[in-house]
Amino acid sequence: MTIKRKCLKAFKKINTNEHISVLYVEDQIDIQEELSDILSMFVDEVHIASNGKEGLEVFQKINPDLIITDIQMPVMTGLEMISEIRKKNKTIPIIVTSAFNKTDYLLKAIDLGVEHYLLKPIMVNKLENCLNKIKTYLFQQRELEAYQHYLEDRVEEEVVLREAKEALLIEQNKSYEIGQMVSVIAHQWKQPLHYLNLLIEDLGMEYDYQPLTPEYIKDFIQKGTNRIQFLANTMDNFLSFYKTNKNKTNFFISHVVKEVALFLEMSYKSQGIHIDIIIKDDYALYGIENEFQQVVLNLINNAKEAFDGQKRIDAKITIVISIDEKKGKLTIKDNAGGIKYENISKIFQLEFTTKEGGNGIGLYLVKKIVEERFKGSIIVSNQEEGAQFELEFNINEGNKNV
Repeated sequence: MTIKRKCLKAFKKINTNEHISVLYVEDQIDIQEELSDILSMFVDEVHIASNGKEGLEVFQKINPDLIITDIQMPVMTGLEMISEIRKKNKTIPIIVTSAFNKTDYLLKAIDLGVEHYLLKPIMVNKLENCLNKIKTYLFQQRELEAYQHYLEDRVEEEVVLREAKEALLIEQNKSYEIGQMVSVIAHQWKQPLHYLNLLIEDLGMEYDYQPLTPEYIKDFIQKGTNRIQFLANTMDNFLSFYKTNKNKTNFFISHVVKEVALFLEMSYKSQGIHIDIIIKDDYALYGIENEFQQVVLNLINNAKEAFDGQKRIDAKITIVISIDEKKGKLTIKDNAGGIKYENISKIFQLEFTTKEGGNGIGLYLVKKIVEERFKGSIIVSNQEEGAQFELEFNINEGNKNV
């Protein structure tokens, strides 16, 4: 069902308010009484005032739907009252009644936005015709307002649902990243643990064949402590890397890039992939640093995965930070051969993936975060050796760190 049909269906449930209240301003008592009785046949409430000053006071008190007023009255004329009312309400329908068919009265009434001008004595059929037109207008306006409120509620609901969905996607992607990072930690821990094992075996052999000297014990403790400290630092880096921080701050691009690269470096080196960081001009962004961290991590991991199945001795991921014409740029490129032509236009689509076991969330979130959180842009292209992702952000002089 389309939104339009949903709206129309919802409209049938709206109990349109057809209640109409009228402020009638007339100084001649006999005409006032006669016309107020007639008005009662067509509207729900009739409020009476005997001059423009009283009419203005009643208007401010009851806020009527429609005003009917004479022109020539003591204390304040009808046109003077209308002029004051128009300062507060420019849209309320107004009918002017008068025994004088003067052009200057008519022109002044038109200037004040008067809808109808009725000559006295007032013909009931003409009055009824005017009222029916105004009532139709009022009902249409009320329906339009109800329709607008309905759409506003729908938009608000959709925004909440979209934000909830995006939050879920971010958490899913983060879980996926954590799984990858755990494998990185396992790899980084494997060599130090193996070294510690050899160190302990060597201690046993040394004890069996010769006395342990203070120098040997000191060297043993130093080497063991260094490896244990490395393991602890690796875990601290992991916990720090995934520490949730929703506060917006100013942060430099180079800090985030170096932090991510440092965490990945050893694992990537073991796979024969070199990360090269080139800082031409550094700059700062304002936002949630953890979110930008996700952007960099996803793009570097995407570049790394492009080498899967390849046996290259020169595999390289190049990251360039620069400023060009007051635009901060971050370029991440690889030499893995590039993206297939038929896939490049779909690379940022939700759930699109070319990787076995991939979730199709990472690059979708990269684009969302760059564009919506940091008001930047991202484009992907194939260069001579491989794929290139180029991010661009608006910066000012205060955000440069040359």
